Amino acid sequence: MKSHAILNPFSRRDFLKISVLGGVLASSPHLGGQVSPSLNDVRRRIGRSPVKSFCIDFNWGEHHVAEPGMYAQADPTEHVRWYEDLGANTIQTFCVTYNGYAWYPSEVAPVTPGLRSPNFMSEMVEAGHKAAMNVLGYFCLGGNIYWEQKRPDLVHGSYLKDFKTPFTLEYLEYTCRSIEDALKKIDMDGFLIDEIRPIQHLRWLDCERTMYRELLGEKFPNSGQPSKEAVVEFDRRAIERAWRLIKWVVYGTRRVVIFTNQPFMDRDVAAWEGNRMLKEVDWLLNETPDLKWLGWMRQRIGPNTMIIQNLCGWEGHDANVWRQVDTKSCGLYGFAKADEKTTLPSEKVPANAKNIRILRDAFHSL
Repeated sequence: MKSHAILNPFSRRDFLKISVLGGVLASSPHLGGQVSPSLNDVRRRIGRSPVKSFCIDFNWGEHHVAEPGMYAQADPTEHVRWYEDLGANTIQTFCVTYNGYAWYPSEVAPVTPGLRSPNFMSEMVEAGHKAAMNVLGYFCLGGNIYWEQKRPDLVHGSYLKDFKTPFTLEYLEYTCRSIEDALKKIDMDGFLIDEIRPIQHLRWLDCERTMYRELLGEKFPNSGQPSKEAVVEFDRRAIERAWRLIKWVVYGTRRVVIFTNQPFMDRDVAAWEGNRMLKEVDWLLNETPDLKWLGWMRQRIGPNTMIIQNLCGWEGHDANVWRQVDTKSCGLYGFAKADEKTTLPSEKVPANAKNIRILRDAFHSL
């Protein structure tokens, strides 16, 4: 396997510049006012219907993160046919899975070994567009197993189970170069950026102490533990910087739908108050089964942000609640772990199978 450079000196300088520019994106008429044929195509394919989206999830194996090459036998034609039968108008599949491996010929991330379709993502887009569906990719910001193995000095250890990667400039640069690469090579309509939320602060890594100085403009406290207020501000600014850089890359490369998942949790609420990402993102997912978050989100989003409610994937999901969602203003979404043999949704998870049947009826009725 060829080596994949982690740092690029030129883009590193750009990132250092943009990281301190604050509101440049919000105030720039060139970026903020960009007219995008891609977004017009997204609206045209949806038409008068709500967003009806689903993801056959390649992130997970039977017990933990999928090994590189698991699901490599997936057939784009068969997958698009499954989404058509579901009644979806939006497919969410993968540019790079949580394991850090790409599903197209990336020049940044390592490529999933043994792909039956070497350009799986592009073939999904082509077949999806022929079927009049939008096709979105995926990147996981909260964790990347390949990155964790390459840069163990920049990630937390086993005391955090999953999603243990701080949003350092080094990691953001790598992620954004991966996003840029995909946008240049794949005619996708957008992507989901997953796990963009505060990390757990059981310990403070050296790289996070550096981030503290970058984000708050002051030295990390000698006590080794910032105040509760400082931690909240650190988390808020870390998310906003990550958002600013992702948005900068997308607007500067090819304007597509940016769809984010956090998921929202009570412990993180303070870091989301006044957070600019909620006001600027295109689509915002409530992954949890708890519909209470919909009202909370509505009070904090911008005028052009669409809320998407997830209805399948967690043990507590009951897709029947789709009738309680205002589909005139909100979209619908679901995901289900893939079967390791068929690569279609696994029948081994009865709750997912039940919710998929409910979603099929709902999607065809809307």
